[in-house]
Amino acid sequence: MIKIDRWKIHQHHVEIIYSADGFNFSTNIFYHDVSFSRLINKYSGSYIERIIAHIVLFEGMKFCSLFPKYYDVSSIAKYLEPRVLDLFVRIYQGVFGQHWYENNITNYQQPEIISSAVLGGSEPQEILGDNQTILTGCGGGKDSILAMKILEEAGIPFSSLQYSHSVYGKADFQHKLISQVVECVKPKHKHQISIYDNFTESPFLKIYFPENSGIIAPETPVSIFQSLIIMLDHGYHSLCLAHEKSANTGNLYWEKLGKEVNHQWGKGLLAEQILNLFIQEHLLTNFAYFSILQPIYDFRIFQNFSKYPEFISKIHSCNIQKPWCYKCPKCAYVWLGLMASSSVNIVEKVFKNNLFDDGDLIPIFREMMGLGQHTPFECIGEVQETWLLMRKSLERGIRGRALDIFKEEILSNPEINWEAIEGKYNHVYGAEHTIPDWIFARVKEHL
Repeated sequence: MIKIDRWKIHQHHVEIIYSADGFNFSTNIFYHDVSFSRLINKYSGSYIERIIAHIVLFEGMKFCSLFPKYYDVSSIAKYLEPRVLDLFVRIYQGVFGQHWYENNITNYQQPEIISSAVLGGSEPQEILGDNQTILTGCGGGKDSILAMKILEEAGIPFSSLQYSHSVYGKADFQHKLISQVVECVKPKHKHQISIYDNFTESPFLKIYFPENSGIIAPETPVSIFQSLIIMLDHGYHSLCLAHEKSANTGNLYWEKLGKEVNHQWGKGLLAEQILNLFIQEHLLTNFAYFSILQPIYDFRIFQNFSKYPEFISKIHSCNIQKPWCYKCPKCAYVWLGLMASSSVNIVEKVFKNNLFDDGDLIPIFREMMGLGQHTPFECIGEVQETWLLMRKSLERGIRGRALDIFKEEILSNPEINWEAIEGKYNHVYGAEHTIPDWIFARVKEHL
């Protein structure tokens, strides 16, 4: 059983203590420029506690990596409406499909959520003020900087929000890397969140559950709830992230469960829609969450990013060792996309070696091309998107072992309709997104 033991709101951070079968773990969420006493005076203690309770609930989802039978939410029950438990299950089942697949689990749907206390009711409020600035998330990658540049070029004011997590290393180092990207644009304000979590960064799982494939955390959904604190504090009504259309496609269809497994499910349009609807109906009535890159695929994002060669040395995307480990699917994919569209000399200087010739990455490139059991469990594009990027790389005179495999096993097929493929991935999709109409009307020419 996992349990929310206790939690406390301090002046600038929230402290949460969870337990998992007698083991205790802490999660501390620091808001660098938020005063909770000021925020409570602005709204009310009970309302802010209600928002925090939702953060506490979803932060606890990472412990579902242990396949617990029960999740005891008694300590926050009075702040939760019944619908949030349905949302929890829906988010869990979407995000954790990969975890089920990696552990070959076919007889587990979700933990039973239990409480010794009665659940509360729905009491949505309005965000006070009329701040038209868009709060825009920045993780330090190409998508983040492009999203902010699109808003900037469209003349829409925005503020940046960056967060660090202890699972990725030292907080100061992460914020320093992200700040390099934020410095390339002109946000109205710069906000930071730092998360220290001794469950995800400790060797607990490897030592006590060595057969388990690893920890899954619903980072995107929980970050939406964490962002609400800053939105309430500064009166922002809109939260903008940079999730591309490619995130809507899964890595494989798992026959055993009759279910698509999608590493990026939490970034996809469906997750965006259900989170938006829940928050608007139960927490903040005048709230909007959207991805400004949802109308376009990664292929077009790389093309648009190529207009800013000065950003190549500033971005980072690796989840193994920041800024780049040069050995993982994310590094390989970003290398591919940049080589297909951006300044080759600058890309080679950043990545130091030709990753197309790295023997360790050949199996990964094969999976990206659809020549493995499934595409890598990372935030990367679709199979035919990879084909298109490889074809563009070859047309630019770039060479390497991975590209040779592509030529032999993919490009040699005369039946592939390359015009149709490029038409799909280079298109701006005007309806399949949740961008507010007034914003889309101003940014669509920049997508």
